[in-house]
Amino acid sequence: MPVTYYGTGNPKERFQHFLDNPPAAISIDVETPSIAERMPLGFAIAFSPQEAFYFQVHPEPPRELELLKPLLFNSQVCKIAHYAIFDISVLPLIPQLVGFDRSNIFDTNTAARLLGREETSLDILANEVGMFAEGAKSIMQRFKASTMLDVPTNELANKCQNDAKVAFALYLDYQPQMASQYAEYFQVEMQVIPILIDLSLRGLAIDQGARAQLEAKLEDEVEFYRRQLEGYGIEKPGSSQQVGYILGKRGNFLPMTRKKTQLSTREAELEFLDDPMATAVLGWRHKSKLLSTYIAPIKNDDRFYTEYYLDTVVGRLNSKNRNIQNIPPECRYIFLPDNGCFTTGDYGKEHMYILAHISQDRDLLRILYDPDPKKADIHQHTANRMGLLRPLARTLNYAVAYGATAKTISEQAKIKDVSRCSKLLDDWFRTFPGVADWVQTVQRSGLESGWAEPTLFGRRIHIPEELNHWGGLNTEAMKRKAVNYPILGSDGEVIKRAIILCRNKGLGPPVMAASVHDSLSFDGDVVLPVEELEMIPDFRIPFEVKQTLRWE
Repeated sequence: MPVTYYGTGNPKERFQHFLDNPPAAISIDVETPSIAERMPLGFAIAFSPQEAFYFQVHPEPPRELELLKPLLFNSQVCKIAHYAIFDISVLPLIPQLVGFDRSNIFDTNTAARLLGREETSLDILANEVGMFAEGAKSIMQRFKASTMLDVPTNELANKCQNDAKVAFALYLDYQPQMASQYAEYFQVEMQVIPILIDLSLRGLAIDQGARAQLEAKLEDEVEFYRRQLEGYGIEKPGSSQQVGYILGKRGNFLPMTRKKTQLSTREAELEFLDDPMATAVLGWRHKSKLLSTYIAPIKNDDRFYTEYYLDTVVGRLNSKNRNIQNIPPECRYIFLPDNGCFTTGDYGKEHMYILAHISQDRDLLRILYDPDPKKADIHQHTANRMGLLRPLARTLNYAVAYGATAKTISEQAKIKDVSRCSKLLDDWFRTFPGVADWVQTVQRSGLESGWAEPTLFGRRIHIPEELNHWGGLNTEAMKRKAVNYPILGSDGEVIKRAIILCRNKGLGPPVMAASVHDSLSFDGDVVLPVEELEMIPDFRIPFEVKQTLRWE
């Protein structure tokens, strides 16, 4: 049946009632074969935690969809969804629903994150409101299905309508808390979702000639490393067990994995080895990953697509399904603008400016805001004060912003002597005592309360308890998060507001082409509102702009 009612009233009368009297909020859930295969199978609209309609749209959408416009195209009706960036991106794939209103949405997943929930899947959160929700993986296992398309139609419909009801119940629970704690903040989060959907759908043009040359080059490099490793007795370079075993036989010390089943061959471990075999393994891994994940799969594509999303603990932007942020800058030249050039703006030293502001370290502030560009080079200043080379000083500067310990500095700076790294960290804190005081304060507060200090825009992020190898509390990891959560969370807040600001200036997608970490790229010779972008928080963070013929 194309339309199924789940409630206690008369289906036709209830359907007409909601069409004649659009409610303040409805909850939407869409079912697809999988997260990757986004063909709509059906969707549900819940009007409360007890009442919903399911619309089967595969293989043929029902006629009743035309009647839904007073609900879905109405900006006065709030559209609730759990993980809205998915549902709202899939719904327009149903022809009758193209152009539905996206200006008034409420994502219960984002709300749960803001309220400090660590696990935000619907099946877990349903317990909070005394309901049950079955995950897609569970229902597919139950019916031995490879995708949701193989699940019986009535079971699929039941799951979809139930998920919509659970999301509505969560909305009733979370909405008052959002209104009282995060009213303006939450609206920013919701405003950026449709922009990220459009940015995901836009894609970047691919220069297939340049891509083919890069593919050939990478294939040669992969084969070069494979032959090297073959000479060391490695038959399967992708086998961590084989690599660890032979490295151990060659006299290298490697720690055991967390499960104590084999030697660890993590990148951080191999980078410390003087053995040329370790260098060959790292080279093979890097080139193989780039080739197999990014370059080879787009051989016949006109454009490169990724999927931007917000669902990270600290709220930073990320992407998946070919993560655009993982493509090394030296390979980005294969992507072309549609209109002559790329205009890219970058908050290059954003973390240092955020650290300076929230710690109010006088020396750090004085240097960063010195009108003389040479004197404002914080990395060179740190190098001069500590008697280091600039690259190491730069590593230390950013490591502190990430809450680094001596061990993490050892890994990032490739310095084996952890005691030396500990001394470097102590020296850095002596150089910037205001930061040192702030770090000690937020670490102590984080361990006591379980919450990081507020971000620039007032969000507090929960610090989860972590266990170490011996089953005790991993206080070092928790202290690290107490430091980096306010900084990384603030970083995400700035770039999201920059995206909204540019959209409001007519520079949203398709003019806006990509976002990577702290940068935004636009297609064409674009004039950006630099002064406004630099003053998104109540202090200046430099936003440097450049134009290139290819993406960089």
